[in-house]
Amino acid sequence: MKKLAILCVDDERIILDSLRIQIEKNFNNKYLFEYAESADEALEVIDDLIIEGIDLLLVISDYQMPGMKGDEFAETLKTKLPDVNIFLLTGQMSEEKSIELISKHIVLKVLQKPWKEKDLLELINSITINVL
Repeated sequence: MKKLAILCVDDERIILDSLRIQIEKNFNNKYLFEYAESADEALEVIDDLIIEGIDLLLVISDYQMPGMKGDEFAETLKTKLPDVNIFLLTGQMSEEKSIELISKHIVLKVLQKPWKEKDLLELINSITINVL
């Protein structure tokens, strides 16, 4: 069985730590978990996963990051891996931008910060149920 990965991207360490705690305690050893503090670092991680033959199941990315914003990162990622599932976390994105990204199938869902752990886990489960 092929190994699947979930990648979390945020420039704030506290957000990455929160995601790590919430996701890893609920999904244990089902997936490989990767974390990056920028879109550029995330793209390097993704290249490494591809080289290792690991499929990227889900990316959870911040929207407001220095350098490359989350929407640009998601668009870049979709050109590389068209079937990857992407959630954006935001406290600053307009509703119009959220609707646009979802309607263009760039992202699957936009979660507002602070998110509820239950909502995050339900979204992850909605994706992972189809692969287990």
